[in-house]
Amino acid sequence: MALNRKKLLRRAVTTAAGSAVLALFFLYLPKWCGALLLLAAGLAGVYEFRSIAHGFGLRLQKLPPVLTMMFGMATLYFDALRLEWLPYLAVGAAFLESLIPSKSSIKRILPEVGVSLVACGYLGFAIIFTAYIFHIDGMRGRILMIFFVLLVWAGDSAAYLVGSTIGKRKIAPVISPNKTVAGSIANFAGAAAAAWAAKAMVLPDLTWVDVIALTLMFGILGLMGDLVESSWKRGSRLKDSGRLFPGHGGVLDRIDSIFLTAPMFYFYVARVTGLAGG
Repeated sequence: MALNRKKLLRRAVTTAAGSAVLALFFLYLPKWCGALLLLAAGLAGVYEFRSIAHGFGLRLQKLPPVLTMMFGMATLYFDALRLEWLPYLAVGAAFLESLIPSKSSIKRILPEVGVSLVACGYLGFAIIFTAYIFHIDGMRGRILMIFFVLLVWAGDSAAYLVGSTIGKRKIAPVISPNKTVAGSIANFAGAAAAAWAAKAMVLPDLTWVDVIALTLMFGILGLMGDLVESSWKRGSRLKDSGRLFPGHGGVLDRIDSIFLTAPMFYFYVARVTGLAGG
């Protein structure tokens, strides 16, 4: 597969600008601003998910994913609220919206509920747990947030560069024709390099076991998330979920590598290691 230099330039410029803005944001802005901006990104993602649902001839129920994200953000600030309630909230909202009269055929109610609940899990959990990473106490949460984004972007960038230049053998040609074995191996290498750099410069308490575990986590789960979203876009005949990020697509294209990794990363640093600190 030949390297598309024009697309590469757009991706590089977007990544560089985004990295600078996010680094400043993560280091200096109040953490409540993070919740608001992530919620805004999530709401934009709901409308992108609507386009995917339309491609399958279905109507997306917007109430469940919106309530899921809003409730998840609220749990950061109100101790009485619990994340464990999210599945019940999402299912209840989906059932409630299915009772509202619409133009949908009665035969499409069940698949529309299913699509809505998938949006809650895919989009909602990615946004919520990214916010949870950022809201870890003090400066440690800010550093871990930068570390998390670095792991994702380093892996994605390495996969794109290697896959575009020397990648030949396809992993899933029907679902994602551009995804290659070489690119996936480079994804692991990029994540490993980012984890090693973080250990050397800002996270000295990161052990080599942590480096290996995080590399495997981001390599495997990131690939799975990418393939899942690719299957949806291909099935709905969309090239990109949106156009918010030049060269990268939309919000859903950006979270395909974090919808599984964000929850796992949060629980790993909070429950397995001492990285969440005190």
